[in-house]
Amino acid sequence: MQEEWKVIWLLATGLGLACLFGYGAQKIKQSPILGYLLAGFILGPNSPGFVVDIAIADQLASIGVTLLMFVIGLNFNWKDLSAVKKIAVPGAVIVSGLSILAGTLYSMYLGEEFAASFVIGVAICVSSTVVIVRVLADQNLLHTRSGHVVVGWTIVEDLISVVGLLLLPAIVVADANTNVLGIAFPIIWVSIKILLLGVFVYFLGEKLVEKILICVARTGSHELFTLAALACVFLIAIGSSYLFGVSLALGAFIAGTIVGKTDMSHQVAANALPTRDAFAVIFFLSVGMLFNPMALTNNLPLLFGILAILLVMRPILAYLIVTKMKHSKALALTVALSIAQIGEYSFILAEEGSNLGILPDNAYDILVACAFITIGLNPLLFNFFSTFYSNALRAVEVSSTQKFASEVGAINFSNEIDNELALPLGVVVIGFGSLGKSVANYLSDQGYYVLAVDKNIDVIENIKLDGIKYLFGDATQLHILEKAQIDKSVLIVITIRDFLTTKSIIKTAQEIRPYIDIIARCHSKKNATNAIFNDISIVCDQESLFEKFITALNNKLKT
Repeated sequence: MQEEWKVIWLLATGLGLACLFGYGAQKIKQSPILGYLLAGFILGPNSPGFVVDIAIADQLASIGVTLLMFVIGLNFNWKDLSAVKKIAVPGAVIVSGLSILAGTLYSMYLGEEFAASFVIGVAICVSSTVVIVRVLADQNLLHTRSGHVVVGWTIVEDLISVVGLLLLPAIVVADANTNVLGIAFPIIWVSIKILLLGVFVYFLGEKLVEKILICVARTGSHELFTLAALACVFLIAIGSSYLFGVSLALGAFIAGTIVGKTDMSHQVAANALPTRDAFAVIFFLSVGMLFNPMALTNNLPLLFGILAILLVMRPILAYLIVTKMKHSKALALTVALSIAQIGEYSFILAEEGSNLGILPDNAYDILVACAFITIGLNPLLFNFFSTFYSNALRAVEVSSTQKFASEVGAINFSNEIDNELALPLGVVVIGFGSLGKSVANYLSDQGYYVLAVDKNIDVIENIKLDGIKYLFGDATQLHILEKAQIDKSVLIVITIRDFLTTKSIIKTAQEIRPYIDIIARCHSKKNATNAIFNDISIVCDQESLFEKFITALNNKLKT
């Protein structure tokens, strides 16, 4: 192989095998992560056949970790946690705390150092969000009360694991000291640096990042906007690492939370997702490359102990805690089954522990093996238990979801668009020029909840002044329309003038909800004869355009 082709060779073979095995895993209703890990193992030095350059893979994986943590921070929403805090916060804290304690003590009992044992404990206290969302969606539970509780639970677990990630460098120093001062000082020093980082980021960084993104967004260039967002991510991640001593992963998470508080967060997410997905796959490939199955035979006690914690202790604790809070057995069972696995964040913690030299290779291999096993078993566990509880689960879920809605109150369309709950009788207006504004005001006067979507940042600034709920983003992108909650809206109104853009928006919307009612603006009747406009109300540009829109609106809303 030519030296200069190493990166190309890695991308060609790695992504090709990941696609193949990921597709195979998806076809048998398993998480694609299993396929990615298996592809990585085949490419690695512990399997027969060809071997890619692991050093290059590690560099690309670092990019994957950074983007993965950035998107986790970007989607971090305190609102999701607030709605279920009475269940998720105490439950997740107790289960995670006991998981860390059990993992740490058991690993130390088997002869591991404290620092390595702590990494293992923290790594097994956090569930895979990717796996949870996929399994809940397959079980039609994602948008139920149980789904909201599980999502809130994982947010708390993420916070706990972030704290653990933050403390790892201090644990390394503390583990090498025997006196109290030597142990306490590094932890106190890390806490001070994190406090300074928090002050700098949230009092200066947030405003600076928002101004940069707004300035670039005014150019109307997708490329520049994406570059600006990625530049902010990596600069904050590297700056946090060099100046404050935190990991790249934690720095990227912080960058995500900063950008997530801006009006442009959803468009940033839409632009970053393809890049993140590609590099995240390389991260899983790199994990698979380092997996050594021979290490399992020499560490069976550690393997079986961690599996017992993940598949037995954690689910039983979660089930007992939720039922003790006098919630339904259906809810308790869903939470218990959902957290019986580990995934991407556990790998990040293990990777960081390995980089710091505190997690031995055998423990890393065991964590990867446990992820393999638990990710594979999780959908099977859901299917197994749903066979016995399906009728009771559905019956209780309907009543408890209704009760849950009344407890947390109706959630309006807001500037922080909630992807889980939407208000009934919502209308999404895409394009907020003079026509879009008039249509939105008319709908508001009629008692409908209106969400305006526009990719012009100056238009968004004006919408704020009008007090209308808004979402900045390009509506031709699937991610933006998902955030606009068109799957729960009664109508989409497209008021933009560009025919090709309107056509693209309609196609994207119909991917999410094939039969949603749409009213679209069009230049001429000739354009309106396109097949994509079947069963869609078309208003052609001509005199009395607004009145014709109102007529079309009234006709649609009556039906």
